[in-house]
Amino acid sequence: MSTGDVLAIVAATIVTMIVVVLAIVLVLLTRTLRSLRATLAVLEQDCLELLDDVHRSVAGAAGEIDRVERLVTSAQRLDETKRAIATPVVKAMAFGTGVSRAAQRLRDGEPRRGSKPVRRRSAS
Repeated sequence: MSTGDVLAIVAATIVTMIVVVLAIVLVLLTRTLRSLRATLAVLEQDCLELLDDVHRSVAGAAGEIDRVERLVTSAQRLDETKRAIATPVVKAMAFGTGVSRAAQRLRDGEPRRGSKPVRRRSAS
């Protein structure tokens, strides 16, 4: 055997080892990809279920927001109505109280508030 033959055998052995290593790497890569596909399928299913739950939660929250908005609107209307009614009622009550006090003073013969007492002159 010549040196060229030995070099050819060594080169063929190295190429064979490289091919075997590449074959092993390809087999491992194929297994990893299959595992990755299975994991992605599970993840996709979980995400779809989670999105369904989120959709239901958002729909429920939107309904609650609408309900609260209606309650706030009703409360605002009640407040406006109360203010519209309360102002004239308070004025009428104050007027009535003033009239009753004035009538009481007139009956009792008391002078008006803020005025000087009137002295009656006796007839001489």
